[in-house]
Amino acid sequence: MSHKQRLFTGTLVQQVRSSIRIQLIFAFACCVLVSVLVGFVTRPLFVTNERRLDFMEGIVSINESARELVKQFNDMNQDRNVLIIELGDKDPVFKSRFLNRSLPSNTGDEEWLTVPRDGNSQYRLTKSELILYLLNATKQTLPLHAFITDAEGNIRYKSAGVNETHVDLPHMMEDAQRPPDGHDKHPIVTRLYPLTLDGAKAYLLVQGVPQSTVVYVKEPGWAPFLLGLITFFLCFYLITKRKMREMEEIAYGVKEIEKGNLQYRIREKSKDELGSLAISINRMASELDQMIERERQAEKVKDELITNVSHDLRTPLTSIMGYMRLVKDRQYKNQAQLEEYVDIAYGKSEQLKKLIEDLFDFTRLHHEGDSLKKEKVSLNQMLRQLLEELDPIAKDNDVTFQKDFPPEPIKVEVDPNLMVRAFENVLTNAIKYSTHPGKILVKLVRHSDSVQMTVSNPCEAISMEEVNRLFDRFYRVDTSRTSSKSGAGLGLAITKSIVDLHQGSIDVEYEDHVIRLSIFLPL
Repeated sequence: MSHKQRLFTGTLVQQVRSSIRIQLIFAFACCVLVSVLVGFVTRPLFVTNERRLDFMEGIVSINESARELVKQFNDMNQDRNVLIIELGDKDPVFKSRFLNRSLPSNTGDEEWLTVPRDGNSQYRLTKSELILYLLNATKQTLPLHAFITDAEGNIRYKSAGVNETHVDLPHMMEDAQRPPDGHDKHPIVTRLYPLTLDGAKAYLLVQGVPQSTVVYVKEPGWAPFLLGLITFFLCFYLITKRKMREMEEIAYGVKEIEKGNLQYRIREKSKDELGSLAISINRMASELDQMIERERQAEKVKDELITNVSHDLRTPLTSIMGYMRLVKDRQYKNQAQLEEYVDIAYGKSEQLKKLIEDLFDFTRLHHEGDSLKKEKVSLNQMLRQLLEELDPIAKDNDVTFQKDFPPEPIKVEVDPNLMVRAFENVLTNAIKYSTHPGKILVKLVRHSDSVQMTVSNPCEAISMEEVNRLFDRFYRVDTSRTSSKSGAGLGLAITKSIVDLHQGSIDVEYEDHVIRLSIFLPL
């Protein structure tokens, strides 16, 4: 097989596999072919000899007799003497009846015909007797009825046994023009010929039942047809059984999904429309399952949001109200203690303000997005300035910064305010959760199509589940919300939203008590 033939065969097989319509056409054609072959092969096994009556030979005999009678009447119109002599020579009855016949005493008005024969011998008969003889002569060989009518259908001459005096000529013409059927049970043959009689138009009608002969015809009967039909249905059932089972599995799968079993998956058995339907239903079930799971998670996050926000707002607010009540009730010993109470209340109010701002920023960035005001800035310079601002806080927490920046400036088009907020959240988070004393490594690397900023710091042991949840809103590694590490767990979630707005990505890794958080921004 050549390469083109293999390619054509492969394409044809692929089209058949991918279209159930073509498969059904092929199945139907194969079933028809098999059923025809079965009927043809089994046909000789069911042949029977059926006895029938064949009238064709009798019909031919009637036609020959009718044509012979027409010929005789035409001869009579041309030369009666010759016709009478021929009839006498052929038929002894005619000869004995009309040869040397004596004339009756009363001849009447009828025309008598006298034809000499061998000297003194003569045939004597009337014209009517000649016509009646010709009409009745056919009954000697075949059981026929012959008669002559005028143009209106009135019978002028008729053979013995005919009782009608008038016939319907148009009906007789229809019967005469009907083709003969040699297998009718009781056929009646009618033949009609126009004649000229006594100078007027007339019609010769010949009717009779043809004689039959017994013939035996080989007939296969209905058995091969029924066997072929049964074979067709059986083959079609067997060929389509697999497809029907696949359709039943799809229907069962749809019912299971309808019941709420969204984890049920339909087996994808084929590459045709049924296979595509199974894939679509499985995809729909998967998407519905994911959507319901997202809704469930959203409901859970909403509950956590209400709980966490309520707790994180209530804690500093309770402190503020407590110290303000002490001030209001003058529950302080001296001016120094008063100022201490005011400073504590002010610090708690700043913490409350920071929490509210974080919550507002996260909601705006996560749900509504933000219009970026991008500028071309140097990330080296931005990070240096930010590290200098955070250095006092780092020293208070007994940690130091270590910078690893390339000498050349890395300029990226970003929103400076939002990006500073993102970097600040990452760095303050590293300060807050670093082990003390500790060192925080801030590294900046330029790639071919992006820039990477990595913050690494030592930390306490955490699990991979905790690492994977670092960017969840309101999640804190220290689950005790009364811990000295203040915060609502929104910092890294806000950072991720800002990075996503810049078409970047953020990643976190943990290994041997060291956590590394990397931000990738496109160049």
